[in-house]
Amino acid sequence: MFRPTQLPAAITLSAFLACLASPSVSYADLVYRPNEGWKREGGFFGTSPALAKTADLQLQYGQDLEKKGDLSGARSAYRRLLTSFPLSQQTSEARIRLAGLLEKQGRFEEAFDAYDELVQKNPESKEFNPALEAMFNIAKRYMDGEKRRLFGVKMFASNQRAEEMFETIQKRAPYSRSSAQVMLFRGMMLERQGKDAEALAAYQQIIERFPSDSVADEAQYQMGYIKLRSLKDGSYDHTDRVRAQESFEDFVNRAPQNGRIPQARENLQLIEQNAAKAALEVAKFYDKTQKTKAAVISYQDVIRDHPSSKEAEFAKKRISALRVEKGEDAVQTQRKPADTADSVASRKQMEAKVNTSTRPDYVGPQLKKTSTPEQRAPAKPALRLQDSDASAPPAAASEKLDLSLPSPRLTPPSPQNP
Repeated sequence: MFRPTQLPAAITLSAFLACLASPSVSYADLVYRPNEGWKREGGFFGTSPALAKTADLQLQYGQDLEKKGDLSGARSAYRRLLTSFPLSQQTSEARIRLAGLLEKQGRFEEAFDAYDELVQKNPESKEFNPALEAMFNIAKRYMDGEKRRLFGVKMFASNQRAEEMFETIQKRAPYSRSSAQVMLFRGMMLERQGKDAEALAAYQQIIERFPSDSVADEAQYQMGYIKLRSLKDGSYDHTDRVRAQESFEDFVNRAPQNGRIPQARENLQLIEQNAAKAALEVAKFYDKTQKTKAAVISYQDVIRDHPSSKEAEFAKKRISALRVEKGEDAVQTQRKPADTADSVASRKQMEAKVNTSTRPDYVGPQLKKTSTPEQRAPAKPALRLQDSDASAPPAAASEKLDLSLPSPRLTPPSPQNP
């Protein structure tokens, strides 16, 4: 049975248990004394978190724990500084030290996030560039095959995670000195994931933003390599072949001293061989379907476009064989002569005229107004008359013209006998 005399003791016990259950309501003050070091004062039996009175002292406390090798205690000290003194100037150093400890312990993803927090919240601090460089190195580590942790154990590598890290760095510092390199590595990670269209867009962005950077040369090469890979996989797309060839040719012209020039030239030869093979396959198709003239024309295209290839030699032999099998008339083709510059210009001019005349609002050519023959005839010079001639009237003057109108007929004419 409850007694009134037990009320104060019950209240005191309840308050004590509440304090033990919520130690965060009271911090033990960290005090540093020379020759004694750090000591806790206050709190409940030393169970409450340790926190110095100022951000400077809290930072110093974490550094001292770090020197002693108590990395777990140092991390906790830095985190308390960030939560208890979020607006202090010591937050940037606390964040970079916390991230560094995580990186030393191999917790690279947590370290990356800690560096990223510094870059976002302390962009004006002196630790900004070191943090950005550390983020780049961690992303490069995952690019090179660093495995991700699952329940604290390294399990599998992830190109996607590396690509996400490079994308984060690019967003945080789009105009940094390493921005071009970051974009290049991100494009490579997109390639590894099979996202060729996104990788091409990333490489094209490098060339547009950093045209004079050596990284742009590598981006140009990678663009050609993506298209070349599609050709190796069996693609007969003419556009892929043209773009691959253009990319490698641009690379050779951009960076003639680059160490990958020999490889680029080999790739160009491979593209040439692929083009000759594709053209020969077209000719063989027409040949197989008994379309002799079309086959001969296609074989001639192979000979003209790839004269030094083995496909051209095959095409020559096949045309000779068709001539024997089918006869001269069957293989005779009349190809249009190549257009000259004058013929091309004349054709374009005629096409322009036709296109203009077929428009619904066309009203015809504007004709110049011409005068009549009488208007174009030169005026006769006036004759000067002598006095004797002026006194004598001309012969035509005696003949007067009858300018009167005929009177209207009042009665109808009488009929005439047939």
